Amino acid sequence: MGKSTIWLGRFMAVVTVLFLAAVFLPSQTKAASIQPVVEKLERNAKQLDQKIRSTAFEKPYSLFNETKKSYSAAKKEVGRLKDGPTKRQYTKRIDAAYLTIQKASYYISAIESGEKLLTLKSRIDRALSAGDVDTLYDVYPSFANQLKKASALIQKASYPSVRQKMVEKFQHPAESTKQRAFYPMNIMLAFDRIIDAYDNDDVEEAERLLALCDQWLANVKDAKTKKELSLYLEDFKAPVIIDVE
Repeated sequence: MGKSTIWLGRFMAVVTVLFLAAVFLPSQTKAASIQPVVEKLERNAKQLDQKIRSTAFEKPYSLFNETKKSYSAAKKEVGRLKDGPTKRQYTKRIDAAYLTIQKASYYISAIESGEKLLTLKSRIDRALSAGDVDTLYDVYPSFANQLKKASALIQKASYPSVRQKMVEKFQHPAESTKQRAFYPMNIMLAFDRIIDAYDNDDVEEAERLLALCDQWLANVKDAKTKKELSLYLEDFKAPVIIDVE
């Protein structure tokens, strides 16, 4: 073998090493730079998971937003990697963190909805105690709708113990108020139908509804509301006097 052949072989070996270094070292360096970004995301996600396991029901807005920010940064960096085992590993890790972000979103939304529900519940309770049937009539539809929303969101809470505490704190008290308002609201809605019946000269339907109101009134528990509804009912029963000139 001639010297020229030996030198050519050495030259090609050096070229090959430099080529492999050019291909793999930047990738390894890039992967190493991504590690701290992903680790920060995982730390935030771990803290967030601890928060959403709490039954104190404090809304971790700041940590939630910080974790979302960390996720966006990590996802951007991982997206720059070439397809392969390293990218798949990092993708799996950031996907796990994203799942925690989703859980936290449900947790926060359930608390927010539950708090709105309790606010409306308080208005219904005060109206029933005070005999304020106009407020009851106005607020009840929003209250009933919010109860449905809150109940659905609570069921999306990830951890059974947290979900049960939410039901006890938000849903059950509201359901008790809904039951308390059941007969007063039925009577108020019947009043609307009685007016429609009189407008349509349907006396038979009006009398049927009046009889139902009498039955329901006996089941109204709040004394002031019962008295107020009774006065309305007596007005509906009073004969209509038409002046004839």
